[in-house]
Amino acid sequence: MSNYAVMNILDFMDVIGEDNLKVVLSEFSCPKNLEIEEFMRKNAIEFAKRKTSITYLLVDDECRIHGIFAVTHKALQVMGQELSGTVRKKLQRYAQADEETGELTLSAFLIGQFGKNYQYTDIATITGVQLMDAAFEVLENVQHQIGGGVVYLECEEKPQLLKFYQNDINRFRIFGERYSEKDQTKYIQLLKTF
Repeated sequence: MSNYAVMNILDFMDVIGEDNLKVVLSEFSCPKNLEIEEFMRKNAIEFAKRKTSITYLLVDDECRIHGIFAVTHKALQVMGQELSGTVRKKLQRYAQADEETGELTLSAFLIGQFGKNYQYTDIATITGVQLMDAAFEVLENVQHQIGGGVVYLECEEKPQLLKFYQNDINRFRIFGERYSEKDQTKYIQLLKTF
């Protein structure tokens, strides 16, 4: 990935120290998704220390963060009837199927946070495609070490987000939805095999 290094937040903290990292993360700006800003300021370090999820930072040679994604692994339940035969067949390689309900249960990689930093308006920033490529580079390395082959994410029901995740490059497929009482928001659930 040209111009950017992909750094595990724990490694970046080792380089610049936790106090400096807190300052850098407090400046992260993502006005399109304030949840990501809050995550970066309040949870990213603690979640990484506890190994709940690991945030990866796309950093330039001046240690400016241009984008982030957070990944973890999680049990996932998918209603198999809602999937095409091809997708269901791919998922069955990684899943246990309930023959009565058709529900598939599997362990999957979750991209829990994904966003660009809008703090730097005076320089070229990372694209969504570059950020997704970086996420899959990390996930493919993990997959090589421990196995697995399904990744999923949730996003708000916004046409531009769904178009990005489902485009010919990213190829995520909708498998469900979830309503958050806390956020009063409907989230669309998407997955892909790799």
